Amino acid sequence: MNWQAIKQLNLLHTEGSVPADILKFSFVKRMVDMDYIRQTDKKTLTKSRSYDPFYSNTLLPKFYQYKEFINRFEFDSLNLDESDIQILLQIEANRNAIVKEGRSQKEISAAYFGGAKKLKRNSRIYDAVVKILGVDNLARDEHDQQYLFVLHCESLTPRCIVLCENDNKLRKPRLKDVELWHAGGRNTAKLKFIPKPQLPIYYLCDWDNNGIEIYQDIKANIFQNIELLIPQNPYQTSDIESPWTVQIKRNLFSPGALKILDTVVPEKWIEEENIVHPIFSQN
Repeated sequence: MNWQAIKQLNLLHTEGSVPADILKFSFVKRMVDMDYIRQTDKKTLTKSRSYDPFYSNTLLPKFYQYKEFINRFEFDSLNLDESDIQILLQIEANRNAIVKEGRSQKEISAAYFGGAKKLKRNSRIYDAVVKILGVDNLARDEHDQQYLFVLHCESLTPRCIVLCENDNKLRKPRLKDVELWHAGGRNTAKLKFIPKPQLPIYYLCDWDNNGIEIYQDIKANIFQNIELLIPQNPYQTSDIESPWTVQIKRNLFSPGALKILDTVVPEKWIEEENIVHPIFSQN
């Protein structure tokens, strides 16, 4: 079954009747055969007396689990199959290990989808996996996450380094004297193998749960001298896309950064692409 059919079975539990189009699923047909569900006419299904006890004991706990997961990641429009939902729940449970180990697309596909070629780019499942892991994309093989993307500056003598959560800045013309780095979202384990930068280094990111969580990890465990790049006033905020769950470690932020964080958490966020800062000026 898919998510829409799962929601229809819950609606049958709460409302007593639903359209008969979910009869195309074999599980629903079996429930009709077992007299949990009855077809009153060609267009309508109703529940029997035995449906609610059966549903409450077997299907309702899974419905709540799926609903919380789908709402949290805004997957409702994907209409995922139940088998895919279960796989994605496993990936979320193992997210930290997958990211830390730098699992490639093929490795994830083989481990969770039954074959190295099952998980394909430009598919709804691929997009869901990327969103759950909090990365820009999945490495095409196990070596892609071993190297850093660098856009060198025009002058060849940078005055500072900006590590970017996303790759938007690196796709634009190179800057005069600022070197841009991109590790790939949460794929920051590779940074541990880089000699400590002798130049000032800043972190440019979305001011949301993922961006701030990644910054805190880098600041605490890799580059203690890195500083969060603070948006220049007036900065643009948007309604939050994913809930703030990260515990803010206030000792890792400057007073200016804390002041902005206090204005956005828990209902707003600042998108990296909208951040304006003098460091990017070409003058």
